[in-house]
Amino acid sequence: MADSPASVFDDPRFHAFSKTGFQCSCGERHVGLFPLHMHLPKGWPGEAVYEPNSAIRMDGNFLSYDFSVLEGKYYAMRMRLPVAMHGVGPMVFMYTVWAGMNRPDFEAYVQATLNKTMDKNVKAPARLANNISGFKPTSGLMGTAFQQEDGGYPLLLLHGAQDANDPNHQLLAEQRQGISFDRVLELFSEYGHDMRAAAGA
Repeated sequence: MADSPASVFDDPRFHAFSKTGFQCSCGERHVGLFPLHMHLPKGWPGEAVYEPNSAIRMDGNFLSYDFSVLEGKYYAMRMRLPVAMHGVGPMVFMYTVWAGMNRPDFEAYVQATLNKTMDKNVKAPARLANNISGFKPTSGLMGTAFQQEDGGYPLLLLHGAQDANDPNHQLLAEQRQGISFDRVLELFSEYGHDMRAAAGA
């Protein structure tokens, strides 16, 4: 296969995907980018049975679509993990993931979410709590969570591993440096959305 264009915008397949979409292995036709969701934080005991956010409790186990408390000791919330794409500016490939936080930061983010008082200037350390398919293990990668005034999930920007800085981890490199459209298709396929045949990849 020829080398991918330097910019995703220069790839005619990206324009076809954005306008008319591609038939997917899941049986649907997808038009344009869509986020891939991690349903549970790593280590959650059981299935994804969500309670209302407003029912949050800080002891025992609690799981809502946005917040998680495990054994009254481990705290995580859902965040947006963007991966840049070559040459397309603010447009990104997006995951929603779980990331762990210490209790004071978690409680502050929960209150800001529930009270709709998010502040783009507020940030806190956060630790990725999912292994993302298509990469070597990612759980434990450290980052910074930034509140989002649009009311969306905090934005998680990664910068290293929990126990030893790992600047060469592929996810860190791709989040910063961007990925090609071929890599976009590959990452979608890791979660049961294989559109490579339709795209001619």
